[in-house]
Amino acid sequence: MFKKIIVLSVLGFFVSCNHIPEENRTLNVSQHDEVAVFSIPKAACKKCQTVIEDGLKNQNGVKQTILNLHTKEVSIVYQPEVISESVIKEKVTKLEGEIPCK
Repeated sequence: MFKKIIVLSVLGFFVSCNHIPEENRTLNVSQHDEVAVFSIPKAACKKCQTVIEDGLKNQNGVKQTILNLHTKEVSIVYQPEVISESVIKEKVTKLEGEIPCK
């Protein structure tokens, strides 16, 4: 019984980290905004997407974040007068270490 639970748990993890539904989200960029794009090669599931997007949504100066799991790139709309691209990159690197798919 215990062995079955472990096998099902492991199987569930792999299925959740390999199923990527199609998405159609677009960035909303105004005249004074900038867009930074960073590669997140290990991002593979919705949980990864949540870690990255939720980790940046309350960052002062970040207006929108979309992690595309098909391209494995995160696009970030930000206000350059409030936050720099290098600070965003540091935050993305930290969050990348917290994603479940490795």
